Amino acid sequence: MGNDIQPINYEAVLADLEARKAKLESAIESIRQILGQTANSPSGSPGGGISPTGKPAHDAFIGMSIPEAAKKHLTAVRRKLPTQELMNALTDGGLPESKYSTVYAILRRRERQVGDIINMKGDWALSEWYPNYRKKTKAEGQETDAESGTEAEEQEVSDNAEDIKAQAS
Repeated sequence: MGNDIQPINYEAVLADLEARKAKLESAIESIRQILGQTANSPSGSPGGGISPTGKPAHDAFIGMSIPEAAKKHLTAVRRKLPTQELMNALTDGGLPESKYSTVYAILRRRERQVGDIINMKGDWALSEWYPNYRKKTKAEGQETDAESGTEAEEQEVSDNAEDIKAQAS
């Protein structure tokens, strides 16, 4: 009896487990959809009301802020999304419609202050997906973290004031 112990290929094990997990999640979501049709409560499930196609339930984001809802949706669809596509999903999930510039400014502020949501060449993603992602410095042609972004904040305040005026009338 020789020492014939093979080293474990953890990458292969992980890939196999992730494939099984995806199949199980798909089956669970199918059952949730069936239950949702009879119970008429699509977002009452622990899955948060996001269908396998990535379309949120009509009430998936009710009571959430834009950054919270964006993070929830990005987590559910597990891919980067452009601003407009993310806005459409938030509206489909029950948030009121907002201007593009307002949503963009809110997510940019979240990126600067909290850092859990990041913008990569126009697409929004979760920072945990890209741990080595580094924002370009000013020398490379982009705004640095040290800059305050006052112009964007002034535009955001202006847009928010317009939204409030429009809602009041």
